[in-house]
Amino acid sequence: MGNKNGSYEELLNETKELLMQRTGMSQYDLELWYKAIFDRSKKGKLSKAQMLAIYKEMSDLDPTRINEIVDSIEKIFDEDHSGSVDINEFMRGFILTTKGDLETKVEYTFRVYDNNGDNKISGDEINKMANAILRMLGCDEKNIDGPSQAIVQQFLGQFTGGENGVIYKQDFIEAVLKNRELLAVLSPFYGIAD
Repeated sequence: MGNKNGSYEELLNETKELLMQRTGMSQYDLELWYKAIFDRSKKGKLSKAQMLAIYKEMSDLDPTRINEIVDSIEKIFDEDHSGSVDINEFMRGFILTTKGDLETKVEYTFRVYDNNGDNKISGDEINKMANAILRMLGCDEKNIDGPSQAIVQQFLGQFTGGENGVIYKQDFIEAVLKNRELLAVLSPFYGIAD
């Protein structure tokens, strides 16, 4: 949802309500965060470089993973597919991933892998997720060791739709929340204000 009226001088009410409900933050705290992020934007729009800078300056994410994380989630923040990221879109994503509860963070992780937004990970999306897991385990697609391959296969076998090549959103959330090691590998937001 982009800002339809073109004014970015204040946080939209719908964004405030969502963030207060999901994070327990006060309106005052949200407005302070908004001002800090707005001051780093260009007229309420954020470039990828600005998003990187905000994550580096204002989050507790592992600094060695920030570039990869911003690459992966850039598309999520452009909720209205306008080709740019407005500050209200970014605020929803940034606050939910840095201040949200663990389930909210895992849900955002699911969205990173669900490229077409159909609430399931299938086909090429599963391959991309499996390759991302392998990279995080220190392998690449050409040089896969047995233990890493076994971890990926075990992970994929946890899902009820896995035999059909589909991982449904609720299955993903439940499986990842139950397995902290898997959570640490899959979710860039794990360990932040859990």
